[in-house]
Amino acid sequence: TISLTYSQIYGAVTINNTLCLGLFLALVYFRGLTWDFSAEVTATVVTVLGMSAVAGSRTTFPTALAPPVVAAYPAAIAGIIALEQVLGWN
Repeated sequence: TISLTYSQIYGAVTINNTLCLGLFLALVYFRGLTWDFSAEVTATVVTVLGMSAVAGSRTTFPTALAPPVVAAYPAAIAGIIALEQVLGWN
């Protein structure tokens, strides 16, 4: 069912993004590296928080939630473009 699929995707994406972002931020901090990915990280964090709000508010997920979830990826890309082009983030 869509609920089980969405739950698995939500769990995998959340754990993957949290772990990878934490590792990269630790590497940047402890090695004193330059960080030039603020727009990408902001878009990822906003997307994950949005998915967390949806997933945390219910235990079953209707099929009608599929299009907004799929639209989160292009919205994140648009957010990155807006942050870089309009606001001048790098």
